Amino acid sequence: MVLKNLFGKKDQSKKIENTNTSTSENQEDSSQSEAAQQPSEPTPAVHLETAMVDNARNDTAETRAKVYQELLFSDLLLALSDSAPGEEDADAGKNAGANPSVNVAILANSQGVQFAAAFTSAAAARRWRAEGGQYVSIRGQDVFKLLEPSPAEVIVLNPGSAPFIVLNKVEYRQLAMGIVPQTQRSPVQLNVSPDQAGAASGQNEGMQIAFPPDAFNDIQKEHALKILSSFENIEAAALGAILPPNAAQDSGWLRTVFLRVIGLEENQEKVQSFCLNVRDSMRKDNDYFVETQFEVGVMPDPNFWLAMHQNNFILLDKNPPQMPPSESTAVQH
Repeated sequence: MVLKNLFGKKDQSKKIENTNTSTSENQEDSSQSEAAQQPSEPTPAVHLETAMVDNARNDTAETRAKVYQELLFSDLLLALSDSAPGEEDADAGKNAGANPSVNVAILANSQGVQFAAAFTSAAAARRWRAEGGQYVSIRGQDVFKLLEPSPAEVIVLNPGSAPFIVLNKVEYRQLAMGIVPQTQRSPVQLNVSPDQAGAASGQNEGMQIAFPPDAFNDIQKEHALKILSSFENIEAAALGAILPPNAAQDSGWLRTVFLRVIGLEENQEKVQSFCLNVRDSMRKDNDYFVETQFEVGVMPDPNFWLAMHQNNFILLDKNPPQMPPSESTAVQH
């Protein structure tokens, strides 16, 4: 296991002092010595990230199995005890494994759900905790073995990003044994709530969102773009599907138009009336939406729309968000 102190503040007291060399030699080599001491950021788990996006687009038994398989064999960054501001460190590292040198951070959300955080890349970790922190790079199955005796009720992979993964205790215990869970619920979710660990801690709790490419056909997408662009209050739109809580996976998915709106009163009745008006405007032309059942909803979370751009799920955005630095740019810093 390799300990990574990623993109955190440099500890000046830990610089190596060359007491046997002259002052001029120290000054000449200082920049090279410091650069040599800075660990390079680990290679992102790109295959796992791809599997997560594929599952978000189309949740099937095959895409779920691919996510679990990549979780087993990918190198992950496990957050160690160094609580970020505003987060409660619940017995950090308590019973986190037999290795006493690995002090895993066991955190608690606002609902009291205890969770551990892991990441597919340094960039994903940075989105969660921009000021940096201590992480250890471990193969996925070893992460699950390490956390099996811990008090963590769930493991959240890539909190602060979307898509992200939530594994409950049953699932990650199976993964610790190398078993691919046979679940009817996708572990991959989108950032529809700021409190990810609590929102998805149960197997059938919370709303799931997916973005299958065939939720709407190309003609419908073109027509939707034209209609939605004509509304002054609509700032952005994305087309996907939702699975309401406790709905059956094979029959409960509902096509959905997600909106970001401006200049609209934050009143539930006003928002609902606006969404119905948008839906009715789209349904007027049955040549495009004949026998197509769909709903319209407002998604105010800016992280949701950032994820839409990151994963190319966006249909319309009149005021796109500022995108974070690319992975190559982040590595250079």
